[in-house]
Amino acid sequence: MEFRNKEITSSPGFQAEKKGFDFDKMWLGTVLGMIAPMLTMIGYYYYNFSHISVDKFIDHLFAAHIESKLLSLCVVSNLLVFFIFIWSEKYLSARGVLLSTFIYGGLVMYLKYFL
Repeated sequence: MEFRNKEITSSPGFQAEKKGFDFDKMWLGTVLGMIAPMLTMIGYYYYNFSHISVDKFIDHLFAAHIESKLLSLCVVSNLLVFFIFIWSEKYLSARGVLLSTFIYGGLVMYLKYFL
């Protein structure tokens, strides 16, 4: 019985089951790519504008017409997430980060030219 199991596991087409979570998923990269700029924006708010409410902060962004500029700067944080996935050879997750960056790019274009 033991010999037979070794024979099966050593065959060329056999792949052992991976334990744990597989981080190479496009949906994971998309979700992390959407969250990273939001966290950057929250950090920017707490660092520079914690003395005013969130509503007044958002009103200030739209009144000064800098919402698209701030959002495009926050999307730069996706570079870190993207390169972490590239360096760890998680190419599908990196593709998801790229997708979310394009989604944010469309949002920046909308905010800049249509609002």
